[in-house]
Amino acid sequence: MKLLIVLLAVAACRAAPRPEKLDELEARHPDFDAQILEQINQHTEDGGYSQLFRTENGIVQEEQGQSYPGAEPGTGSYVKQGVIEYPLDDGSILVLNYVADENGYSVLNPEALSQALPTPPPTQYPPPQVPGAGVPVPQPLPEYNPFLGQQ
Repeated sequence: MKLLIVLLAVAACRAAPRPEKLDELEARHPDFDAQILEQINQHTEDGGYSQLFRTENGIVQEEQGQSYPGAEPGTGSYVKQGVIEYPLDDGSILVLNYVADENGYSVLNPEALSQALPTPPPTQYPPPQVPGAGVPVPQPLPEYNPFLGQQ
């Protein structure tokens, strides 16, 4: 019985309509089909490399890496540094300089990120304005408060 259910499920999936061409699907993003205008990859004998690519929508990425072999085979590290240029919606160009080494990935000009990253909402809001706040509280008159005269 389980085999019959599995076969029916497979048959139903096979009979489901599928698009004939992927071109009929909706485009994901205007830059989805951006062409690469230039791409250069160079490797050196000491394990280093340099690469560059440019796309027709204005993205440029250039990176150099250097290999530092470790004491044992298969160990060691790479130090990478590079620059990424990315056009923003307002027409300006975001330029990020970065380095990646044994200490991790670091953006060398983090102030440039403020152009592209959204501003977070404030975490501290001003206190609400309460009518009468800050006004001194009047002292009750003794004749209206029987407890003030007793000690």
